[in-house]
Amino acid sequence: MFPKQGATEPELRFKGFNAEWEEKKIGDLADIVRGASPRPIEDPKWFDKNSDVGWLRIRDVTEQDGRIYHLEQKISKLGEEKTRVLTETHLLLSIAASVGKPVVNYVNTGVHDGFLIFKKPVFDLEYMFQWLKYFEVKWQQYGQPGSQVNLNSDIVKRQKISIPKSEEQTKIGKLFKQLDTLISQHQAQLKKLNNIKQACLEKMFV
Repeated sequence: MFPKQGATEPELRFKGFNAEWEEKKIGDLADIVRGASPRPIEDPKWFDKNSDVGWLRIRDVTEQDGRIYHLEQKISKLGEEKTRVLTETHLLLSIAASVGKPVVNYVNTGVHDGFLIFKKPVFDLEYMFQWLKYFEVKWQQYGQPGSQVNLNSDIVKRQKISIPKSEEQTKIGKLFKQLDTLISQHQAQLKKLNNIKQACLEKMFV
């Protein structure tokens, strides 16, 4: 549902849409800024388990498959002064450790310097999240063979993307989010069934 390179329309499309897609740089669609981290990050004064502001780590992104609804680690008031605190839903992109992972953050959180924040977006958030997931492996093209990818804000800002009108963005984003929800539900059910099977095996053969 995304156009191939050089094309202005996708091969698969919702009925009723026929306008050509536009090619734009991501930097023209949002103000992209890097998170910030207190240093040294190991210092306990930056954290407070009673705070209502979380601290986002790449492990949270991996464990929650890019949709952040809760964070175990919390940042202190002192730590808030050394980072960028988000209090509304935002789109993020990891640029360290697991490079190129998109994130939709739904909770109050401090964002460290391993992430980019898409502020003041002029796109449908879910559409861009899905496009970034589609593009995730292609960020590797910016790394040298045998070295870690160096993904910074300038590279992301210059990256071109094909994008439709707002209404079509919303339709596409909604479809893929529904599919993500179904996948998560089936994975949870599969895990539950595997646990039941394991428990039965233990009772039968131990």
